[in-house]
Amino acid sequence: MQRNKSGRAIVIFAVTLLLAFASCDHDKKDRKDKTGRKEQEQSHSAVARDWNRFPAIIERTTDAEVIALGDVHGGYERLVNLLSRAGIIKSDGQSPVGWSWSGGNRLLVSVGDLIDKGDHSIEVLDLMMTLEEQAHASGGEVIVTLGNHEAEFLADPENKKAREFVAELQRKGIDPLALPNGQKPYGEWIMNRPLAARVNEWFFSHAGNTSGKTIDELAEKSRHEVDQGNWGSRFLIGDDSLLEAEKWWKQKSQTIRLLDDYLRALNAKHIVFGHDPGAFHNKGEIGQEEDGRIFLIDVGMSPAIDYSKGALLLITTNRNEVVANSLDADGRRNEVWRGTGSRMGSQ
Repeated sequence: MQRNKSGRAIVIFAVTLLLAFASCDHDKKDRKDKTGRKEQEQSHSAVARDWNRFPAIIERTTDAEVIALGDVHGGYERLVNLLSRAGIIKSDGQSPVGWSWSGGNRLLVSVGDLIDKGDHSIEVLDLMMTLEEQAHASGGEVIVTLGNHEAEFLADPENKKAREFVAELQRKGIDPLALPNGQKPYGEWIMNRPLAARVNEWFFSHAGNTSGKTIDELAEKSRHEVDQGNWGSRFLIGDDSLLEAEKWWKQKSQTIRLLDDYLRALNAKHIVFGHDPGAFHNKGEIGQEEDGRIFLIDVGMSPAIDYSKGALLLITTNRNEVVANSLDADGRRNEVWRGTGSRMGSQ
């Protein structure tokens, strides 16, 4: 009788061990499969880019007015109102987006973060993509640089910051996971955004922190990361990166010297950035610091943030005088900075 009980105990113990090993093996296999899928998705995002057609950093020289736009974050109606106030767009029933470019030869620079937070990101993308084509045909230009939200979406479409954008895509029957593989139109367009732009003596990027690198150095590193499909790299979205850094000029004891060193490396006089609407004193307003060395243009215009209804930075050059004005959602202009400057190459 005792031997039978002992035998049953041994059998039960053996079965328990087998079940435990099977469960462990299944967990390992499951983890391996998930890891494998993640690695596969990352490798698929390494889509070949035509760097001649879509350079890492755009450089332009122009006599035309330059208009800078901060973080839109799905604020479509406010974007339309702003661009209308500036005379950049006009209502057009024949246009697929209901609006067309009316800015002539002017140059519009957006520093990214068109998506997320607000719930009209796709309408924002459709408008900016259409204006990009129309402006070129009219002798003007629209430049949209990469924002951290676009880069983070490409790195991981399932990241929590992208939930509003993902929901929009799904409502339209678009698989968010297909965009980082270059799916047209949105995936391909976002993946071909430049890291930054230099227009005359003005350098535009999402967060502004170049870490003292030159245009060529930034472009080379950007090409490397994008060619590898490494959208989640520290260079792109690390805490000190050009797309993610906050208050980077305040982290050193000699701010002016730091900014002068950065500007010298860029061959520029001004850095214009968004990303951090609380970086300067007055939230909701375009501002400058250190005698025009840096300009903040993220005014929290998305209804999801609502620091303001929006504002644009208007930069005009008349011979050697440069004036930077803000234009708000009601059409009011306010001088932000005035100084000397020139087109690149005509100094």
